[in-house]
Amino acid sequence: MIKYPSILPFPLLSSTSFKQQSNILRTEMNSGRARQRRRFLSVPTTMAATWRLSTRMAVIFEGFYEHELKDNEWFLLFIPTPQGLVEHEARFINSPMENYKPLGADKWSYQANIEIKKRKKPSEYEVVNETLKPKNLNDFVTKFTNVLTNYED
Repeated sequence: MIKYPSILPFPLLSSTSFKQQSNILRTEMNSGRARQRRRFLSVPTTMAATWRLSTRMAVIFEGFYEHELKDNEWFLLFIPTPQGLVEHEARFINSPMENYKPLGADKWSYQANIEIKKRKKPSEYEVVNETLKPKNLNDFVTKFTNVLTNYED
């Protein structure tokens, strides 16, 4: 799998946004109520991204897009998530060359939309671990006391 060049900076965090397609199917019933269910466990996520690059980095970025991703192939890119920067499979939805401009003598801006194949989400273990993790000693003592007090034989 092709990797995003480590020499290049990540897209700007301030301009990055995510949009996940809905995975819920809603059926209206005659009674006026509705039934809902999940259609898929994993749906694509779209990420709007902007890069601000020096002229040298812009040359490398354009070369990566034109020569490495010849047929707009999937590549590995570190993407910000609540768990930190996590490597995901991604591909460009549109060419970053469709929307780029100079910002000064040595600065360039590129914008593109990126499709994330399967956005990594926290596992059940990570959620339970974070939920039960004490924030401080007082929190730990309180939670531990509650567990002992409410424990049933």
